[in-house]
Amino acid sequence: MTSRLTPGRAAAAGACLLLLGGCAYGPSSADGSAQITLTAALDEASSGVEVGLLVVDLVVRDRTTTPVADGTLRDAIAEVGSASSALADALPPLERQDTRARALDAVASATTALAAARAWVNDLSAGSAHDVTAALTEAGDAIDAVTADLEAAS
Repeated sequence: MTSRLTPGRAAAAGACLLLLGGCAYGPSSADGSAQITLTAALDEASSGVEVGLLVVDLVVRDRTTTPVADGTLRDAIAEVGSASSALADALPPLERQDTRARALDAVASATTALAAARAWVNDLSAGSAHDVTAALTEAGDAIDAVTADLEAAS
């Protein structure tokens, strides 16, 4: 009896090869890609914080409108949220788990600071521009510290 490769069997064989080939990108290669993933997520969060600082400065100098500032801050919050998701999804090696935890904390602080900035822009906060700027700066500094630690470890 001759064995003939039917389209269904070919597809199944191809799927198995892809699945098994994907194992090459599992935990052993995750060590190298973890740093890239963590750094990229932190860069994304840092960018969101910088946008927040810029928006607050523009509002203080009366160089933008509330709807534009609000929309921009919503986009920055989404960007930081994406960074948080990437960090939560990352599987760094055991020796980088503490760094990932610090990164998640820093990004959570950035989310809180951006939400406070949005509330301030919409006159829904008793805080001042100085308070909002200080919170954003502190969150940005925390993100920068984790990024610097990652770069030093490479």
